[in-house]
Amino acid sequence: MKKLKHLKHITLGAMCFLLTLQACQNRDASKQTITNETAGICLADTIIYPVLIKNTNPNDTWTEQCLSQLQRSQLVDELFEAVYERKAKAYNYDTHTELSVSEVRAIEEQEDFSREKVGKLQFWETWYFDDQQVRMTKKVQAILLAYEFLSDTGELRGYKAAFYVKMN
Repeated sequence: MKKLKHLKHITLGAMCFLLTLQACQNRDASKQTITNETAGICLADTIIYPVLIKNTNPNDTWTEQCLSQLQRSQLVDELFEAVYERKAKAYNYDTHTELSVSEVRAIEEQEDFSREKVGKLQFWETWYFDDQQVRMTKKVQAILLAYEFLSDTGELRGYKAAFYVKMN
């Protein structure tokens, strides 16, 4: 009888332990989002922000250092080629309508445009925080290419949106 009582206590204890373990693993399951690339709590469904990718001031050593590891020309070329090879779609920034390959080529042929002038990107991203791994991940939804808008004297006045590319 004592053995049976002891076995019941062990079984009950094991069940409580397993239930507790399962409950801890499912903590905040309703807040968790899991995909192939990302895991965690979605902190920003869509966050939009600009990133300077070209230093226009030769005396700005901080920006030069920040951009020292960026392959700017390759990044710009890759985005154009993805559109030209129909691996990605380009969109008009103002109307959000899809641009054809010929329309993107027309942007490239504009007198005030050159790939070398692409100096700013704007990102649309989703941000995730995995509190278990203490890791932040981002999923890029789209990237806008913006090129330098210069005054008649060659001074930078700002940036013009060329188009944006939706990421797959």
